Amino acid sequence: MDIQETIAELEDRLKSYISNISIPMLEYTPYIVEVGALTVGTDENGVVIVENRNFPAQFSKNEVKTIQSLSFRNCYDEIVTPKVYGKNEWYSKKIKGIRLTLGELKKLES
Repeated sequence: MDIQETIAELEDRLKSYISNISIPMLEYTPYIVEVGALTVGTDENGVVIVENRNFPAQFSKNEVKTIQSLSFRNCYDEIVTPKVYGKNEWYSKKIKGIRLTLGELKKLES
């Protein structure tokens, strides 16, 4: 993938992320859980998994408590503590990172 394709992909993701948090609403599942660089989701059987997704699963407060009671380990067999974010907080953090990355990639493109 060349720089122009990467920039276009990141710009699309940026628009989607901004759209995802631009309409305020009450949600039953407003929390996103990260374990290291990955987010927590569930597989087709409802089993908790960690995955790398652009639009991660969201959970309720009770589901977050259950996830936090689980044990996660990294590739060095060290315990990794899950971090819980509100939806807007998580997306805002990602938006900031994408904007920074886009700025640097556009400098390289010139």
